[in-house]
Amino acid sequence: MNRRVVLLASAVFAIACAGGPSPVTDDIPASAIAPSLGINLAEYTRTPEGLFYKDVTVGDGPVADDRSKVTVAYRGLLANGTQVDSSAGLTFKMGSGQVIKGWQIGLRGMHAGGARILVIPPHLGYGWKEVGPIPSNAVLLFRVQLVAVK
Repeated sequence: MNRRVVLLASAVFAIACAGGPSPVTDDIPASAIAPSLGINLAEYTRTPEGLFYKDVTVGDGPVADDRSKVTVAYRGLLANGTQVDSSAGLTFKMGSGQVIKGWQIGLRGMHAGGARILVIPPHLGYGWKEVGPIPSNAVLLFRVQLVAVK
């Protein structure tokens, strides 16, 4: 193998291990979430991707799947309790890439009329990127009400 290729591969591996963008799916440490938010991850369901969710209210309407058009009302917080976003009516198509992966995963299987709390690790949110008031590698919390499913 060419020495340059080996050196380049070694450099890429070192950079990847140094904390750049990563698909790591480690659990969210409880210490990452402000105690004042009252979030006990032991009471939440953990998906294989590493997202935690808890149904506050189970709806009785249609179920959201990867092809649904949904309307949600939500409030988004950083893990320290700082509000970063909210909406009384956001509509988007599931599976289209219009929202972060944590929402795609967290809303799947939810019934219209329901409310759910999502605790989204950085790799399912914005990862290493800073977006507006959201810092890099932020754990995000959303209280989402599924208003409609079409």
